Amino acid sequence: MKHRKLDFVTVDVFTQNTFGGNPLAVFFSAQQLSSQDMQRIAAEMNYSETTFVLPPEDPSNTALIRIFTPKSELPFAGHPNVGTGFVLAAHPAAAPVTGKIDLVSDAGGNQCLMRFEEHAGLVEVGVELNADGSPKESRIRAPQPFQHRVGHSNEEMAQALGLDPKQVVSVGGRSTIVSVGIEFPVVRVSGLDALAACDPQIDAFKRLGMNPASDGDAVGADDAFLVYAYCRAHPTRRPRFYRARMFDPLHGIAEDPATGRQCCGCLGWLVSGAGGLRGQRALRDLSGRRNVASQPNSSGRDSRQWADSGNADYRTLCRGNKGHLHSVLNNLGQIFMETSWT
Repeated sequence: MKHRKLDFVTVDVFTQNTFGGNPLAVFFSAQQLSSQDMQRIAAEMNYSETTFVLPPEDPSNTALIRIFTPKSELPFAGHPNVGTGFVLAAHPAAAPVTGKIDLVSDAGGNQCLMRFEEHAGLVEVGVELNADGSPKESRIRAPQPFQHRVGHSNEEMAQALGLDPKQVVSVGGRSTIVSVGIEFPVVRVSGLDALAACDPQIDAFKRLGMNPASDGDAVGADDAFLVYAYCRAHPTRRPRFYRARMFDPLHGIAEDPATGRQCCGCLGWLVSGAGGLRGQRALRDLSGRRNVASQPNSSGRDSRQWADSGNADYRTLCRGNKGHLHSVLNNLGQIFMETSWT
């Protein structure tokens, strides 16, 4: 048997507390791994996502990043990029030697700027540094402009979430499928009680796909149904404060503790003048300002994400609660893989 040593770090993203937020494993020097190896490792870690750092195809970028859930690969996700940027800023020697990390200084202090190549496009990452050079805050810019299309009916969403149809209040009687690099449905529920009552119905998830016109037959991992449910938590609070929950059991994620891509996409939906807001009022209230999504969840790993949108294409920024991530393993962890060979 041939043994391969793999170095990795785990962090909790979108939290300031140990065992809060969303855990992430980041594996370095992953060019030695096959796609099958990566999928097996992600299944073994059993986090919502695991990332693998490879040399970039373009040396002006930092790295090529591949993201896996326990069951499949993703073209983009938020918390894996926020966390991977933080980890590479903390362990710069682990970054690919053929890649590039820019260190810039301004009135606000020092920052590491990185660019991650991913299937969905180029993800820009900025990590604010403390005076001693350690990472303080990590933020990302979504790889694609905001896009949306009509989703499933409120009745179908209520069935999937185990709610009374009156508890699903999305505008126009339908949910919306949004994307800033990967598609997912967003649905507004009537309030905090409805959000807490969400109870995903797996049979309903299996019947629904990302094509609302289909009945879910022969739906693969790329088209498997998932849902991000949200509501306004404080009617008058500024910045706007939302609570949300994300369910993705068909990708091996019963409930995701903290989801950056959904935070970015949902903010794009709100800022674009929909999602319960309207036109110029939405732009005046939301564009260019901080908006907060908190995710209470069944695991008890509460989290908080900040998102900003102030550009014409609503290509949102997402960052952790004051940018903090908590490192679970302060030193590099190691695992050994055995591979048969002749």
